[in-house]
Amino acid sequence: MFGFGKKAKKPDGIDILIIKTVEAKNRNFYQVAFPSVVANDVLSMLQKLEKSKINKQEFLGEIGGFRIVTHLEALTSYDVLDDADMEAQPVQIADFANILLRRLEALAESGKLGESEDLAFIMGELTMLRDGSFLPLE
Repeated sequence: MFGFGKKAKKPDGIDILIIKTVEAKNRNFYQVAFPSVVANDVLSMLQKLEKSKINKQEFLGEIGGFRIVTHLEALTSYDVLDDADMEAQPVQIADFANILLRRLEALAESGKLGESEDLAFIMGELTMLRDGSFLPLE
């Protein structure tokens, strides 16, 4: 659950995960950005999803079969040098979570996923990421 992960004292920076996709049509990778203060929670949840049986294209669509290849920590800034390339622009964690969650919700409604504690956990965490409720109150 968000908020209970081991927190390092990080500045008010941004972390970016570089997530490689297997056979995506539009992208070879995603850069997923999120506040450094929640990095441990976000990373552990996405690693759990990465290792799960639902990390396949049949379940997650274009993102399915993804691998987390790099974690950039506590960035204070970044420059996008090629605005025309969609891979150059980091995707906010709320948007990335929404992509995954929409896909999983559709599969759950159709009965193709079945039920498991892991799936319930992942969908709950993705909902919190999408809604922004994982951010600490200031």
